[in-house]
Amino acid sequence: MQKLLTDSQALTLVTAQAYKVNQTVYETRFPDWDFSRLIYVDTSGPAWSPGILTYTSDLTGRANWQSGYAKDIPLADVSQDITTKTFQLAAIGYQWNIEEVNTAVQVGASLPDRRARAARLAYTKFMFDITLFGSAEKGLGGLTNYPGVVVTIAPADGTGSSTYWVNSAGVGIKTPAQIVRDINIGLQGVSLATFETELADTILLPVEAYNYIAATPYSATTMETILSFVMRTNIYTLTTGRPLTIRTVRELGTAATGGAAGTGRMVVYKNDQDYVKLHLPMPHQFLPVYQDGPLNWTIPGIFRTGGVELLTTVAMRYIDGISQPPA
Repeated sequence: MQKLLTDSQALTLVTAQAYKVNQTVYETRFPDWDFSRLIYVDTSGPAWSPGILTYTSDLTGRANWQSGYAKDIPLADVSQDITTKTFQLAAIGYQWNIEEVNTAVQVGASLPDRRARAARLAYTKFMFDITLFGSAEKGLGGLTNYPGVVVTIAPADGTGSSTYWVNSAGVGIKTPAQIVRDINIGLQGVSLATFETELADTILLPVEAYNYIAATPYSATTMETILSFVMRTNIYTLTTGRPLTIRTVRELGTAATGGAAGTGRMVVYKNDQDYVKLHLPMPHQFLPVYQDGPLNWTIPGIFRTGGVELLTTVAMRYIDGISQPPA
């Protein structure tokens, strides 16, 4: 008769198996919720720091004509501000039970890794949601709803005075030229707000809007699509010679607020760590195995994040009403 493992034997086996499983899970890529492609991720730590202080400064002063007899000289000055970002602890782990452990020993198999993979995916999804939407519970904003970002509704000059590029049936409502103009409204907004010192380099679009401009010719006389025309002629590329980044985010299909609530939102921003970043001082890590009951072994997983920090709201714009969600 096969005997049950003793507690010490089981702990030794589970610890060794957990190390192997965790290493495999960390090496596996999960692209579905890859938040790092949307924003610079700051993992500089320290891991257990309570938060981070960010200092920002601005220059003021104006030179002017001066009389040699004057006693009031125009003076320059530097103003400084400080923002605080608190880091928060979150957790997701997994477990094995006595049946799985002893069965694995009896048949000479490894312990299953499905729960470890599920924990890692849960962490990735959590951080993806934090990146996009922040957390109302913790007072955090995300890329799609950061407080203070200028929100405008796309011009209502499409068919039937609509703001949509494309409706819920996939039918185009605006002309290609109008769509290109809407995109440049967002890009130009960042440029003008920073007195032409900075340009937005990234655009996030609802899937419906992106698919429409990617598949629709710019004109009847060319096979160039609206998207390829935008990529070639946008003000960021024309100014810098570098390609504009345009990505899809499914959740943007209903992210608009205010007068265009529930419709598609376009997010335009400068994806640069000097302007926007995601604080992740402690990426997800599994802790040592411990037995938390007579039949159970748990592998805790923890991470710490401060969420998205927008160093200045002038480097981002929201354009609402660009697409109608599918019926």
